[in-house]
This record gives sequence, C-alpha cells and structure tokens, in this order.
Amino acid sequence: MMRNKKKFICVGSIIFLFIGITIAPNSTALGIVERENQSVIATTHVCGASGEDFCTVLLTKQQVYEIKAVFDQLPDRLSQAESLKETQDIFSETIDSLQRYGLLPTSLCAKEVIWIVSGGVHSQLVTTLQQLSRIPQKKSYGDGIKNSFCLLAGNSSTTHFATLAKRITLRLYDIVDYGTGTALLRKVALALWLIFKEMSTMRQSILYRDGAHLGVAISHGNYHYAPYPDWFSPATGWLWTLGVNGRQNISGAFWGQKITSGWQPEDDWFMNYTWRGCLGFTGLITYLGEDRAYYLGSALHVNVGPNRP
Repeated sequence: MMRNKKKFICVGSIIFLFIGITIAPNSTALGIVERENQSVIATTHVCGASGEDFCTVLLTKQQVYEIKAVFDQLPDRLSQAESLKETQDIFSETIDSLQRYGLLPTSLCAKEVIWIVSGGVHSQLVTTLQQLSRIPQKKSYGDGIKNSFCLLAGNSSTTHFATLAKRITLRLYDIVDYGTGTALLRKVALALWLIFKEMSTMRQSILYRDGAHLGVAISHGNYHYAPYPDWFSPATGWLWTLGVNGRQNISGAFWGQKITSGWQPEDDWFMNYTWRGCLGFTGLITYLGEDRAYYLGSALHVNVGPNRP
C-alpha cells in the first residue's frame, strides 16, 4: 500500500513538472508579446548640410506621451519668447529632452544637433536672426506664413521631406513619364533618372544617404491619383516660424503654396502631386509611431497657407 502511494506521488510530481515546463515558456512568450504591443517605434532623422543621421528606438506609451507633451508645448512657449536667445534656449531644451529618451543619433552629440537645428548650417541665417532680435515682431496666425531665413518648428500630417537628389530624380521622371521634349531628351532623362534614383537611396558611406541636404524640401499636402482614389489632402497641425518677416504661425489645415509633381512613396515610383511649403530645411524630424512629423530646425524659405493654390 505504501509502495503504491509513493508511486502515485512520483507520477503526480512528474505530471505537475511537465505541465509547469509547458506553461512557463508560453507565459514568457505572452509576456514578451504583451510588452511588444505596449512599445512604440520612434525615429529621429537629423538632416545637416552634408548628410543625414538617424536613430530608431522602442519607447513605452507613457514615454511617447511625455515626448509629445514636450513638442505640443512648443507653440505656446515659442509665441511667448521675447528674444532670439530665448527661442534658441527653447530649441536646446527640446533637444535635451529627446536625448534623455535616446532619440538622438549616437553619431552626433547634443551640441552638434543644437548647432544644426538652430541655424548653424546657414551662417547668413544666424546673422540675420541676430539683427532680427532687435526688430519688433510681426505676428500672423490666420493668413498663412511667408518667411525667409527662419527658425521653424511644426507638427503636421501629410508632410513629406525630399532631399536634393530625390527632387532631381522626380523632375527627370516627369520628363520620362509624360513624354516632355524630344525623343533624345527623353532618353537622356531616362538614363539620368536611373542614376539619380540610385543616388537618392545610397547609404551614407557612399553618398551621405539621400544626397546632400542643401536642398531639403518639405511638402505640406498632396493629391493622389490612380491606382489610389482621387483625393486632396492638406497638412493638418501647426507650424511656427521666426525670420526676416518676424514671427508667423499657422494652425489647422494648410497647404504649401508651390504645387510640384513630386512626392513618391518609398516602396514605388508612382506619380502624384504635392504642395511644397519649405525650401532649404536643416534640422531634426521625429516620428512617434504614427504618420505625423514633429520637426524643428531652420529654413531658407517657408510659404504655406490655408488655401490650396
């Protein structure tokens, strides 16, 4: 009787151990999946005069909420800044916040990013803004923005960034796709298009990733056609600038004021239209797990408005 009892206990222990071994990995896997579902992929691109550096990190939803709060406070903080130095300090504090969350490329220190974002890339911009700090500011909130040599900050949807090599590629595609010009011109354009198409996707070690960033353009709003449904999509959000024409802001829905054929999805080269709102941008662009861009930097020219041209 005692022997049978010992056998029963032994068999029961083995079964219990087997069940425990089976459940434990599943529990661990479920825990990993749950943590992954709670994580958000965040990316920051820093576009300087000669190239692009970027980083991608996993953040918790709470961390994303905290970073969004930093960016979302910028319109009020910048509108209350009374000098250029105070504005640059706000930019620096924002960059320091990103660094605390690991959202700056490891190839750049915070001071280098601050130099790029605050207009150090454009020496003329710095001189202009130093003079501007002694001029009474002109504010514009509802009629759009038309500013030059300016600092800018924004958060908007339907906002795309194209480097110089990519923009040249799109122009060449125009000629090839629409049969503009003579047959010889189209053949030359096709050959150049193939070259620049590759240049626009090369790694940094070959051509500073997307080519020189002396001509980064920001597009606000676009129009898709077949195979996509026909629709017009403005950018929505806010944009703030401080430049030659003083301080100018816009919020809500807005469009770039220069129509171009130009934004190509990353996975194909199908054509559509877009509305360029900024030229000569250098600075940082942050995506927090959604198709909205937070951007901070300087630009040679900004022109956006509530009406589609």
